[in-house]
Amino acid sequence: MVCWLRNRNRAELPLAAPLAMIQKGACGVHEVEMPTNYIHDRGRGPEIVGTRITVYNLLPYFLDASTTEAEIADLYGLSAEQVAAARAYILNHADPVLSRHREIEATLARGNPPELVAQLKSTHERLLQFREWRARRAEAEAECARGGHEGRFPTFDQWLSEQSMHTSEPG
Repeated sequence: MVCWLRNRNRAELPLAAPLAMIQKGACGVHEVEMPTNYIHDRGRGPEIVGTRITVYNLLPYFLDASTTEAEIADLYGLSAEQVAAARAYILNHADPVLSRHREIEATLARGNPPELVAQLKSTHERLLQFREWRARRAEAEAECARGGHEGRFPTFDQWLSEQSMHTSEPG
């Protein structure tokens, strides 16, 4: 299915017309028709059917006059029809899309709250501890394979609690 734009004279133009040309009104666009089977909303905003790509993901590329639809399609692994449908949706719903996009940008600019940053740091520290445990376990298994000390290596939780006890002891 192909998307078509209609200009003031009701002449139909394929949606392959450059976005910059349409935004500037060179085509005299006043109406955008699009098939609804390319865009749907599952609660994350309007997204391309069969993907998790929202029109908000594509909007910055549409606003950049140097980016072509072919480049957007290649970048996101979309068909030309899917990119055209996203552009048509944005043009047909410009005010709510741009308003929501501004909200998203403001949220990103604020960054993460301090409690989340602390939780991320704690989780990263635990990941580093896990990597250390995994390396020690690999060494123990290699030693065991060479006929060295045989014994049960502690689970990660056991090892982590031992580490916590060693760091909490006054020294």
